[in-house]
Amino acid sequence: MYKAAFFETDITPPIGTIIPGDFASRLSVDILDEIYARAFVLSDGKSYMSTVVVDACGITMDITNRIRQKVSKYTDIKAPELMVIATHTHSGGPTLNWGEQVRRNEEYISNLVDKAADAVICAFNRLSEAMICISRWELEGVGFVRIFNMKGGGLKTNPGMGNPDIISPTGEIDKELIALTVYKENKPVGAVVNYACHPAVVAGVRTSGDFPGALAREMKKKYGDNFITVFINGACGNINHINPFDPETAKPGRHLMMGKMLAEKTIEAVENPDTKVDGKISASESVIKVKIRKPDHDDLMKAKTHLDSLGDDLINSVAGTPGYIDTFFALQAFGIELDKRTLEDIYLNKFSIGDVLTLFGVPCQMFSDYGFRMKSDSRSDYSMVSIFTNDYRGYVPTPDKMKPGVYEARLASTSTLAPEAGDIICEAIAKM
Repeated sequence: MYKAAFFETDITPPIGTIIPGDFASRLSVDILDEIYARAFVLSDGKSYMSTVVVDACGITMDITNRIRQKVSKYTDIKAPELMVIATHTHSGGPTLNWGEQVRRNEEYISNLVDKAADAVICAFNRLSEAMICISRWELEGVGFVRIFNMKGGGLKTNPGMGNPDIISPTGEIDKELIALTVYKENKPVGAVVNYACHPAVVAGVRTSGDFPGALAREMKKKYGDNFITVFINGACGNINHINPFDPETAKPGRHLMMGKMLAEKTIEAVENPDTKVDGKISASESVIKVKIRKPDHDDLMKAKTHLDSLGDDLINSVAGTPGYIDTFFALQAFGIELDKRTLEDIYLNKFSIGDVLTLFGVPCQMFSDYGFRMKSDSRSDYSMVSIFTNDYRGYVPTPDKMKPGVYEARLASTSTLAPEAGDIICEAIAKM
């Protein structure tokens, strides 16, 4: 018999703090909805499978280690048995550095570390006998591929609503929604939901948990305020909420509709589970090294030409001014060139429950193709892919998308891994 529990803590930052997820330092002016750290702990009597999902654009390994240290002090959960996961909301607190203006706030991070660890500890303290079931459903109309073949033979990320030069999308979305539901005394008390889509819908100057937060609220409406929904984001590096042929997908408040659509499928999963979960829990970890891309001669010359063209006006080329995007990436190119490192540590984490479920944790924004591959390589009946897990290591496009026009491939601190990174990560996951 398993023991399981959920717990959530409020990690909403104060108004006036930086919101990561854009080139400029957006300062919050309002709270659209509170953001949370939501924890799930499962025990088979010997081992643990635990996650704490924070509403943040991303977290770094130092944050994970600090959360794990506090959790290990107050519980029996070992480091590899806890995944710290970000939802990737573009309306969260200041947890990441990005470019010149976006800076993490150490006071906020200290609070987040305590609150996230407390969520896990409180869930651990509330462990009680539970039945675990799992379901798989397909969901369309929430996420869409965001890279398109364009007239003239090129590729473009987010080409714009109704762009007449669009030919067709590239790649496929992952339609799969997997829900792991916990029942106590035959009543559902919480669920872990896995689906792949960028939570960059709200993305303004108001703090929000975006559509994962809307999903959690919808589930509380159905099952009561004590029901907790832990949302784990899948391989969504090339997937967001915009369909350029449907203006409805870009309207304000779209995140609420997405939350309702996800909730409808999750409720179906809760009410009609595929199978009862059985088997021993196991956790493993691995650290691999992947080459870092460096700017070539042409990249550096292009960057220098742009910066030289600004002359003394370079100081005035800031976020929001014409041409700043080129300034941003030029500075990024020189920063990466000056970095002496040639290899990046990639921390991988994996949970298994018998032959029924595997959860793969990777720190990168994997493209959907790699999500499909990790699932197909799995020996389990159900497989969840969790990106933004334990650390943040940027986009991993497929090699055929390493082209001009593809934002996710443009060399920057959010996209430094070599083209073979996806294959290396998938192979390492398979060996685990």
